Amino acid sequence: MLKIWLSTCPDDFAGEYDQIEDMFHRGLSRLILYKRGPGYNHMATDYTYERWILSLPEEFKDKVWVRGTPDLAEQLDVRGCVCEARSLVGEVPESWKRISTVAFCRTLDELQNLPQWLSGALVGPVFPSEFTPEPANFLTKETSLEELSATLAPVAAKIPLIGWGGIDEENVPNAKKLPLSGVSVLGGIWNYADPINAFIKFKRACDAAI
Repeated sequence: MLKIWLSTCPDDFAGEYDQIEDMFHRGLSRLILYKRGPGYNHMATDYTYERWILSLPEEFKDKVWVRGTPDLAEQLDVRGCVCEARSLVGEVPESWKRISTVAFCRTLDELQNLPQWLSGALVGPVFPSEFTPEPANFLTKETSLEELSATLAPVAAKIPLIGWGGIDEENVPNAKKLPLSGVSVLGGIWNYADPINAFIKFKRACDAAI
């Protein structure tokens, strides 16, 4: 059964916390806290994240991974962080290795050079996505699912892999053919007028047998 990782909507909106809480009760496994700051490509400040976390029910903090460094995860007292893979290559502070860290990999090459102490890796984009800076570059563009599965299998044997990028209710069956422990979704939920209903359908697809 695939675990569902949901990224927060990049921009705040009314009812956000209620909808996320509802999704947790309906089977959401993990929440990735990621918010935009001023300008389209800028992340929110630490202060913004601190205020956001304070508004989330305490019982869910242990299911939150923040986009940023292990230091930020420790500062916010959340479960862990999703950190750019390139930031994890080479020497890192020993304190980072105590934090549950998931590498954010944008290419298969980044996936091959990860340290052993990581808790997992987000790999993608698996399918084309409007949230990807270069939507033309995705892992299944020129590679079959069988070939991609064979490439990912040796890494998946060492570290849990979570697929991201363009995954929605319709193509979950294809994502399930890959050696993934989970899938990360953003637009597949927040792009709909009724995110709760979209989540219910997405989870049903994740739970269904191939």
